[in-house]
Amino acid sequence: MKKLLFTSVIFILLISSAGAQNAILNVSFANTSAKWCRITVPGNTVLQEEYTEIQLNAQGSGSHVFKLTKPAFISLIYRSNDSDTTKPFTYIMYLSPGDNVNFAANFRSRYNGVRVSGKGSKNNQPLLSALAGASAESMYGDTTPARIIAFANKHQADMKAALSKYIKLYKPSDDFIANEGFNIAYDAAYQYYDFKENNKFRIWQSKSYDQNLNKWVSIQDSLFSTIKLNNDKALNAVNYILLIKEFLLREKERLWNYAEKNPEQFYKDWYNSDVETGRKLFTQDKQNLLQEKIINHYFANHTAEYLYTCLFDFAMDKYQGTPDNIVLIYEDFKRQYPNSKYISLYRPSMDAIKLKETNLTADMVFAKDNGTTLNTFDDLLALAKGKTILLDMWGTWCGPCRSEIIANGPAIKAYFKDKGLDYFYVANHDVEHEVEWKQLIGYFNMTGTHILANASLTEDILAKTKSSSYPTYIIIKKDGTYELSKTGYPMNRQVLIKELKDALKN
Repeated sequence: MKKLLFTSVIFILLISSAGAQNAILNVSFANTSAKWCRITVPGNTVLQEEYTEIQLNAQGSGSHVFKLTKPAFISLIYRSNDSDTTKPFTYIMYLSPGDNVNFAANFRSRYNGVRVSGKGSKNNQPLLSALAGASAESMYGDTTPARIIAFANKHQADMKAALSKYIKLYKPSDDFIANEGFNIAYDAAYQYYDFKENNKFRIWQSKSYDQNLNKWVSIQDSLFSTIKLNNDKALNAVNYILLIKEFLLREKERLWNYAEKNPEQFYKDWYNSDVETGRKLFTQDKQNLLQEKIINHYFANHTAEYLYTCLFDFAMDKYQGTPDNIVLIYEDFKRQYPNSKYISLYRPSMDAIKLKETNLTADMVFAKDNGTTLNTFDDLLALAKGKTILLDMWGTWCGPCRSEIIANGPAIKAYFKDKGLDYFYVANHDVEHEVEWKQLIGYFNMTGTHILANASLTEDILAKTKSSSYPTYIIIKKDGTYELSKTGYPMNRQVLIKELKDALKN
């Protein structure tokens, strides 16, 4: 039988062990052959959780000890794969310092036979958790907001009714009632906003998107008018945490669009400058510095402090983030929050970034003038004369490009070590990002020849190789001929390796 999957996501702001108490979670699973379960426990930050496997004994039982300084909601998701008909099950728990909660599930019983007992059990009975499984997945692709706003309002109403019933039945603690109240207060806004911002990528190209955009925005504005976006008291509520974290990312995207449509007002509002001056600042860093502006514009106090940790985590995500200016932002953070516990937690990461940013080596070769004077593919091929080369068309702004460099770059270089293969990295649409470009080259240890392409070079390479996307891989042979790799995206590494082996034979 397949293993049991058991995952929990924890949103905890006070994670320092100072003054913390133990909260014990005991788990027991019946009618499954699983030997382990997985939970997420507080790691170095609120978002970078540390995953721990709990080995289950012969009876399917195990336990974990949390160190808490304050109560915390935990979203606990488990799945038994003993049969194809078993579906994942989500259970919301609320652990407090000093709790000793027993959670049991029987996969042959109705509703998975969940039973909760022990100290803290009055805050963890099944009634409220049953609502966690509601999903708007089937509505993705809707071009009008009618169904999702109805869903969001009903979900919030159901939560209110369930809490009222729960209080009468189980008489939970006052702090549970208060925090669950915040969770409900932000539920409709989060459900709608999360759907709207993810759904837009599915309907972006349709005519109805522009036609109905005002309807989507109007409902969002109406929902946001009923809540406080900056609310330190709600920082223990999962829906509030999810909402402001997503707001930080999506407001950045909205401002990108605003900068294109109304540059004069955008640069006046957000950079206190004219268009020419503001655009120079904006194009140098559209990610981290802009998000810091968003934090300081909309948020303050503990909520802003929390969102800085989100910004740090986003920036240090090796697949989608960029470390550009993050050390400077960290220094700003220290000045604003000199007593923050997060200062010491992030210091090792920031020190590591400082080292990586300056870690350019002799194996990282830059074409003359950084390659900005190369205007055609033939100009580039002249640099490659007599060599077999893997050419990677990428960009500092391209998340998939960085993902592939991390996932496949070291393995390919290890495979072809001392076999005569050279590497060209052509950065596209990055002429204004030279500092960030060199930072990422050192950060990702991209040994090879580097070219900062101007618009003419990019267009010529794409036209001659009949490519239109990034990343693009081109194989250049010693005789100057070339071909577009068939490796695709995500990269099929074995296909690319075979192509490169064949090229080296010629």
